[in-house]
Amino acid sequence: MSRVKLEKGQQSKFLNRIAKYFDFDWSKIAKISNICERTLRDWRREKYNMKYEALLKLHNIANVSIPKVIKILPEYWSAKKFARLGALRRNELYGSPGTPEGRKKGGLTTARKFREDPEFAKMIGFKLRLPFSLPPLSTKFSEFIGIMLGDGHIKSNRFQLGISFNTLTDNTYAEYIQRLIKELFNLNFSISYENDGIGATIVVSNRNLIEFLIKKGLKTGDKVVNQVDIPNWINLKKEYKIACLRGLIDTGGSFYLYKHKVFKKLYYNFAMCFTNHSLPLLKSTYKILKAMGFSPVISRFRIYLHKKDETDRYFKEIGTNNPKHLAKFNNYLKFRRNA
Repeated sequence: MSRVKLEKGQQSKFLNRIAKYFDFDWSKIAKISNICERTLRDWRREKYNMKYEALLKLHNIANVSIPKVIKILPEYWSAKKFARLGALRRNELYGSPGTPEGRKKGGLTTARKFREDPEFAKMIGFKLRLPFSLPPLSTKFSEFIGIMLGDGHIKSNRFQLGISFNTLTDNTYAEYIQRLIKELFNLNFSISYENDGIGATIVVSNRNLIEFLIKKGLKTGDKVVNQVDIPNWINLKKEYKIACLRGLIDTGGSFYLYKHKVFKKLYYNFAMCFTNHSLPLLKSTYKILKAMGFSPVISRFRIYLHKKDETDRYFKEIGTNNPKHLAKFNNYLKFRRNA
């Protein structure tokens, strides 16, 4: 059985805490550790290194924090003969550590063991991939994809995503995005601020998540260079397309009041403009709007909705989770009633 080598005084401190949990019933502790009381006393005096299995078992039962482990020692670690035999056997199983093949094989084996025993990996200071909740295909996940296609990005040299926002106009909407990330993936995030204090980015770092999002159709690097598009699976359901469109417009769209004359009479309309420099994405957005009975107009890198009452339909059928857009629409309705 393996043994643990701790910093001086830590083994005694750990066992004293365990003893307090068991009301100093050393015979019971010895029984749980599967050793005799004399050996337990030797462990307490730090005459010998305690068993790794006993350390974990006592930690799990008493919920006493594990000291920092310096080294895990195999049984008979002090015997050179057995150490040599162990090294020969290790080379036989995993290859020589002095060759690239041996190092690769040994590294893969270590990674597998750490996955099987994350508590051990944590004890000796290794960081494992953080797990995340795997979301099903849904309208909320589709909306998140739209947000990523609008103001999001995946860094090509890191396992990290970012969603940019304006701190002056979009703080409340950024909070909605943060809740969406937590609900979909059960992951934490950080906020990175630009030097001007106006621009900011919601940052999520998780290798598993990034690999999952790439499988679901997102791309790393510059979205314009890659000429990104809406993933195919979103086009399979109308509700997915609507949700993705909502995420796109909430991030890359704007609403405004404009005036025009017909037979010298002045009229005011409320219009929408969506801007994006990825032509496939613009084309897909246009198709979704067209299929829903809207009358979109493409002009270079922009899509407009400015036909009478079409923005009314937009807010009714597609909606928004961006308070900034909703506030503008409500102000327009008040203006129209008072006009």
